[in-house]
Amino acid sequence: MLNEPAKDGVLSRSISDLHVLLIEDDDFTRRLMSRLLQDLRVRQVWEASDGVSALAILRDHPEKVDLAICDLEMPRMSGLDLLHALRTATGNPLADLPVIVLTAHREADTVKRAIAYGISGYLVKPVSKADLQKRLTFVLQKGR
Repeated sequence: MLNEPAKDGVLSRSISDLHVLLIEDDDFTRRLMSRLLQDLRVRQVWEASDGVSALAILRDHPEKVDLAICDLEMPRMSGLDLLHALRTATGNPLADLPVIVLTAHREADTVKRAIAYGISGYLVKPVSKADLQKRLTFVLQKGR
């Protein structure tokens, strides 16, 4: 899991240490994001096509996921519904899992709702490698 920065101010983890759960229903976008994550040399990328599949992965491997990147609009369970489930379940060890929202939405209401669930940031599609790297670095600096 994500560690706090070391006492000397140096990050105790890097992007190459991350195990990322990528949750995106669009196959093309999911493949593109997975490729960007691999290009940034994350340790492992788990993939889910909706919130229901993501919850199953998190339930089966809670200690192996450091960060989730989650689309907002998906079938079966939306990103906002997934965030709600993560943040409000009693005794959930993943309640503080860093989540970066991946969205085509720029509407203030949608972003405000996601922020209310304590997201670690958001990326607007289409995502560049540089933007993804900045977001991942920010999450690492922030810790859990």
